Amino acid sequence: MVNLNILLRGQSNAFLLGAFNGGILVSRVQSLLGFDGVNDTVTLEYQHDAPGGNTVYSGTSFLTEWVSLTAAGWQVGAQEQGLLNYINSLPAAQKAQPTAVVWLHSEYDSAFSALTPALWESGVRYDAALVRGAFGQSAATLPYLFVSAIPYNGGSGTGHQAIRAGMEELSADPAFNAGIAARIQDADMTWDNPTAFGGSHMSFEDQRVAAIRIAASLAEEWAPYAKPGSPVALSGGNIDNLGPQVIAATVSAPNQLMLKVQFDAASSLAALDPAAAQGVGWTIFGPDGKATDGGAAALAIGTPDTMYVSFNGLIPAGAKLFYGWGNGRLEASNGSGQGHAVYDNAGMPIWVDAHGLAVGGGAAIAAASVTSGANVSVDAAGGNYAASAAAENWVIRPDSGHAVIEGFDPAVDTLTFTGIARESLITWQTSATPGLGIAWNTGEGYVTLPGVGAVPESHILLA
Repeated sequence: MVNLNILLRGQSNAFLLGAFNGGILVSRVQSLLGFDGVNDTVTLEYQHDAPGGNTVYSGTSFLTEWVSLTAAGWQVGAQEQGLLNYINSLPAAQKAQPTAVVWLHSEYDSAFSALTPALWESGVRYDAALVRGAFGQSAATLPYLFVSAIPYNGGSGTGHQAIRAGMEELSADPAFNAGIAARIQDADMTWDNPTAFGGSHMSFEDQRVAAIRIAASLAEEWAPYAKPGSPVALSGGNIDNLGPQVIAATVSAPNQLMLKVQFDAASSLAALDPAAAQGVGWTIFGPDGKATDGGAAALAIGTPDTMYVSFNGLIPAGAKLFYGWGNGRLEASNGSGQGHAVYDNAGMPIWVDAHGLAVGGGAAIAAASVTSGANVSVDAAGGNYAASAAAENWVIRPDSGHAVIEGFDPAVDTLTFTGIARESLITWQTSATPGLGIAWNTGEGYVTLPGVGAVPESHILLA
């Protein structure tokens, strides 16, 4: 007989997950391990708003109310003492059982815009020493599994990113023994108001998705306890709990990157939903700190680990790629978040190291501007064009490169797509230079029309 314990940590979102989806978390782990829930069990160690001490308490900052840094070093706060009281109240036999800390605590701390990964990590290391000591266990036997900082509407971009980076740095330290249990940036955040996306709290469905992803990480952590014939045992102890990581980003066009991913236990990227195809979540930062957002994305044909992302501006030398930087919620035009990540064929979301991924291949250099005539063909090199005052027809072939057309007049100018299906066209509003972007053939090429809001259907021709 085996019992495994989940110590759930955090503030209000941890409360909601424990109260409304804690059962799903437990049952999912048991199912993955082949436990019957009677002889072999998983127990959720979770308590909220109790006088004796809690694992979860709403509206609290970890770095100020659980622990706090003083001139004398880190100090135990009231909430941390309550957590230690809770652990000390557990039966000795239970404290000795395999236990994993599941950490959702990031909301209030993400509001600290000057927060650094090092400061956050230091506080967590202090906490872990206390928690492991109270259990009478070591780092080797009591892991910390983090839910990457959730998209809290009251947080700062730099605060969110510092926490995510700190989580990844602790996870990279084998002596600390931690991992990323789940990423949940594809969240609606509508618990407080079902019609208002992007609030402070995960919806019930957000919580359920988070619970399922956390369960996969817990089950893999506890793979040695998996029963013969269970999903974890049949997979050799490696199930898809991490999702696809972007490991290379190479300039493939002036505004485009080719991304290569490394799969965990999946085999391909899944088809993109409309929001993901619009490049939601992708950002590049240049050395000067200027951010440029994605404008279109597409999977490579015949290469399951490759995709392309087009951006609303040129890619500078020394750029870094991010996915879901800052608050990071993957928001579609209607405000929703669920389903809008790039996923692998097992349903796990893509991710980029929180420190950013250096872009390879050098800076993209645009061709010199040229003045065009009545009919202009955009060749494979693409380039910058300056339209004349006369009406012009811009001819786009499947192999045409990226073109920036300054002075395009949608009242008189036309775009002719030759050998390109109308349904393959993707349009979006660019952000770096306000205007219209149009991509074709799953993002292989695109044209940017600065200052243009829309092109009438009658001026988009097919040949």
